[in-house]
Amino acid sequence: MDSSPRWFQLYPPKDHELTRSFLQRAEAAGYSAVVVTLDSTMLGWRECDLRNGYFPFLHGHGMGNYFSDPVFKKLVEKPIDEAKEAAIQRALDEGNNTCLTWKEVEFICGATNLPVLLKGVTHPADAELALDHGVDGLIVSNHGGRQLDGAIATLDALPEVCDVIRGRIPVLMDSGIRRGADVLKALALGATAVLLGRPYAYALAVAGEKGVWEVIQNLIGEIEVQLGVSGHKAMTQVDRSLLSRHLSS
Repeated sequence: MDSSPRWFQLYPPKDHELTRSFLQRAEAAGYSAVVVTLDSTMLGWRECDLRNGYFPFLHGHGMGNYFSDPVFKKLVEKPIDEAKEAAIQRALDEGNNTCLTWKEVEFICGATNLPVLLKGVTHPADAELALDHGVDGLIVSNHGGRQLDGAIATLDALPEVCDVIRGRIPVLMDSGIRRGADVLKALALGATAVLLGRPYAYALAVAGEKGVWEVIQNLIGEIEVQLGVSGHKAMTQVDRSLLSRHLSS
């Protein structure tokens, strides 16, 4: 819906002017927050993609933000429609930003009037550093488990991050949310809210907008029922006691 809030997910380019241009365009387009992705500065080892030869970026798919950007157009030597392969390579070089540092985070926060959230935080020390560098929120995420095999589960990382933040900024949890009970567990461990990815994507692929709407309705229904079954009347009553185990002697 046109009235829905939209967050701009930024994979920070290396070039500062290009980053600034992305942020300015996001503001002009009516986005209400910027999500800076920290956990995908380069693609992980994705065996299914390798097996299927699935590399859309190499064909220029998913690069609309680059190809339509006035600053990016000045960075390439020839018009994109005349030298698409060179433009693709330049965009990949910019997007594979393994040089991202806390100084870059400070630059991004200073280059936009929108709230800035960092996505991909799983260590409490990074959560503290994020506060020191002026971010407005954190997203505890392991990129849906697609980046680093054996990485810590977000549900395990969440409590320590929340213990460091102590409610000073919102902490959202991403990765692994599939059912209403998952939402309750995340909130019980201190999350302000949760993010969904694959459930929406699967529903969209199967049944379009109607499918996504059904997922939302079912998830809300699950949360309400499981909240009641757990003996609570409101989400504000949910805390870590919900997850306590009392073993009889």
